[in-house]
Amino acid sequence: MTNKDEIIKNLLEKWVSNVIDKANLEKKLKSWKVLRIKFWIDPTWSQVHIWHAVPILKLREFQKLWHQIVLIIWDATAQVWDTSDKTAERPMLSRQETLNNAKDYLNQFWKILDIDKVEVRFNSDWMDKTSFNQVWELAKNFSVAEMLDRDNFSKRYKEWVRISLQEFLYPIMQWYDSVMINADVELGWNDQYFNLLAWRRLQEALNQEKQDIMTFSLIEWTDWRKMSKTYKNFVWLNFSPNEMFVKIMEIWDDLIIKYFESCTSLYFSEIKKYQDRLDLNENPRNIKIDLAKEIVKLYHSEEDAESAFLYFEKVLKDWLVPDEKDIEKIDIECEESSLPLVSVLVKSWLCNNSSSARDALNANTVKVNNEIQTDPKFEIILDKTNYVLLQVWKKKFKMVR
Repeated sequence: MTNKDEIIKNLLEKWVSNVIDKANLEKKLKSWKVLRIKFWIDPTWSQVHIWHAVPILKLREFQKLWHQIVLIIWDATAQVWDTSDKTAERPMLSRQETLNNAKDYLNQFWKILDIDKVEVRFNSDWMDKTSFNQVWELAKNFSVAEMLDRDNFSKRYKEWVRISLQEFLYPIMQWYDSVMINADVELGWNDQYFNLLAWRRLQEALNQEKQDIMTFSLIEWTDWRKMSKTYKNFVWLNFSPNEMFVKIMEIWDDLIIKYFESCTSLYFSEIKKYQDRLDLNENPRNIKIDLAKEIVKLYHSEEDAESAFLYFEKVLKDWLVPDEKDIEKIDIECEESSLPLVSVLVKSWLCNNSSSARDALNANTVKVNNEIQTDPKFEIILDKTNYVLLQVWKKKFKMVR
């Protein structure tokens, strides 16, 4: 039985970059006070990958200690651009678009969290009622110099790239959320560090106790870039068990323990056993299989994890084409009745981009209906009834129509 001290240590340290104020938060956790743990969802996209899920796994640890999770849907904030790691403005989303994305987000989060114990709030509830005078009062707590000190603003300012006043107000929209729900703890990413510290200041200015904050570092993919929809180097939570298993098996050996720490619900003591096996020079492939099973089990089931392992062994070890029922089926939206093979490979997520698709074609590793194709302009006939079987290398399969 895992004791409370081990749960708290795991919560405060496992894949955590910074905790402010750690001593204060640890003291609160060891008391019996129920804390309000805030996490926000930016519904500018409808899909969630396993890096997005890192703080959600942390929220589940808070749930085990009976703390109150508060998920804030940024249906108002998402209509404005987050400039934290961007170099330009973006077009605004409609409110309905943000709500549709939020619904899809939550359906994936419930794979991890107990929905009956989560308080879901929409920040439009207070943002739509906030007057200009209130914004004025909030804005006076921060200076233009502080805003321009942010790396992305500073760079754009020096390069004479436009920065709208709306973008300056965006962080204030974020900061107000913590005040409105009276948050005790907030979870976020390292690139949100500036905002998280500012939220504490705003709470203090409005006579609330400052929330503690917890930040997380990125996880890399095999290209050594952060997992991101921008780079198309992700593992979606709604991947099928088979596809999720195969994707996890692609990671470099050096990333195995990192993924155990960031992407599973295992405790330090359990992860150490895998590190010990690596230290004893056991084949990393064996340990990677255990990792893939843990991740698939987390988002699907133990039975799915075992079935995905058998699929992996069949396809990768025996070089066999899987059964049709085990291959993901994709509907591609297009106005034409056919598309070039390169486009279909990218649209079906079999290749990250046109360049990687052409590399696969040049290497004679692309098959269409079990026949090798090397011509990037080869036309794939698409209709609403008949599927086309695509294969890239020996382990990636999709059926498209």
